[in-house]
Amino acid sequence: MVETTLSKVGNSMAIILPKSLRTEACLESGETLRLESPRKGVVVITALFSNDKDRLARLEDAELRIKERQARSKPWPNGLTADDMLKAGKDSRSDELSPV
Repeated sequence: MVETTLSKVGNSMAIILPKSLRTEACLESGETLRLESPRKGVVVITALFSNDKDRLARLEDAELRIKERQARSKPWPNGLTADDMLKAGKDSRSDELSPV
């Protein structure tokens, strides 16, 4: 879940969609969106894709980006927790800063 703020822009109101949300939803600049309010306090934003072929191309592009990101990421070391890794990082940094 992402939280953002409604901001005044001229005589209109605007929201900024964070990059993580845009990436997850496969939205890019210039995308046509439909806005609906089914009830008070709820706004539904839906991307209007031109056709199923366009949607399939966007999904394939998103899958490719995910695979590329996974290929660049390092595997999580077996048996270590996030706290263990943070402590090891802090310890190595303190060794670098300690006078010899």
